[in-house]
Amino acid sequence: MAMRVVRARWALVAAFVLAPLSWLEAGTARFDREAGEREFPVYREVQRVRMVLLSATVEDRRGRAVRGLTRDDFRLFEDRVPQEIAFVSVESGEPKAIAFLLDVSGSMRQRDKLGAAKRVVEEFARRLRPLDRVALICFADDQVAWVTPFTSDKQVFLERLAVQEGFGQTALHDAVAEVPRLVFEEPGGPHRRAIVLLTDGVDNRSRLTAEQAIEAARRVSVPIYSVGFASLVARSAGDGDVPFNLDVLRRFSEETGGRLFVVSETSELERAIAEIQEELQYQYLIGYYPTRTRWDGSFRRVQLETRNRRHTVRTRSGYYALP
Repeated sequence: MAMRVVRARWALVAAFVLAPLSWLEAGTARFDREAGEREFPVYREVQRVRMVLLSATVEDRRGRAVRGLTRDDFRLFEDRVPQEIAFVSVESGEPKAIAFLLDVSGSMRQRDKLGAAKRVVEEFARRLRPLDRVALICFADDQVAWVTPFTSDKQVFLERLAVQEGFGQTALHDAVAEVPRLVFEEPGGPHRRAIVLLTDGVDNRSRLTAEQAIEAARRVSVPIYSVGFASLVARSAGDGDVPFNLDVLRRFSEETGGRLFVVSETSELERAIAEIQEELQYQYLIGYYPTRTRWDGSFRRVQLETRNRRHTVRTRSGYYALP
């Protein structure tokens, strides 16, 4: 069954990958009366290359934001081919639009996972600044529901958050495939957008595979920060690694330029919230013109790094070169 979207509105917004401009410019036909000859119109093709924009976070080995970097500090590759960076700017203090994607399925009712998630969202929302906007999207069974669109009215947001209850099964992959596009298109002003996903990682209802969900999510430039409740998910035997469903959450975040936080205690939840807010507060915006000018719809992998090997750089994994 296809996932239903409850109360979705559509609008055009600026994309991170800018559209190309290519056209034929025609000259005016002129007639030379003295020579008795007509000059043919002169057509010349004008091609403007698309610029690709990447939001990036840079941290040192202690997880602290690295500030003050310039264009010369970065190296950029597209499908392993070096690219020339056109500009680097800093996004610091700009208003944000945060969409909380809350799992309200039946499994989240166990051991009060849903209650813990709601408290996390409430604390996150209270820390946002007056110009920031928040939205609440809940998913269970085959539904993705806009509980509140982007708003700066924190009180209304918190009131609607408080009444959410758990029910049904979990279509996590379907929700991740659908929500980034909805968040990207939802009117919310010129704010930097991000999704904070709160779930236990269980999926027992999706039509789509994890790979299909990842492909859909990375088609738009909205990072997904995942908060996974690991304490109530059985860990794999032997090596202590997180189970496969949490590994899927990690891929959702890494492919879109976000980050995964695996939590099992209240203190870990609080730390995750603080780190997400700090990361969104200070980011670099990097622009470049790809050396390949043909836009054939293929997915192009992007690798961004600094010249300092002690730095960790997070950005989206690539983009689709849509015609």
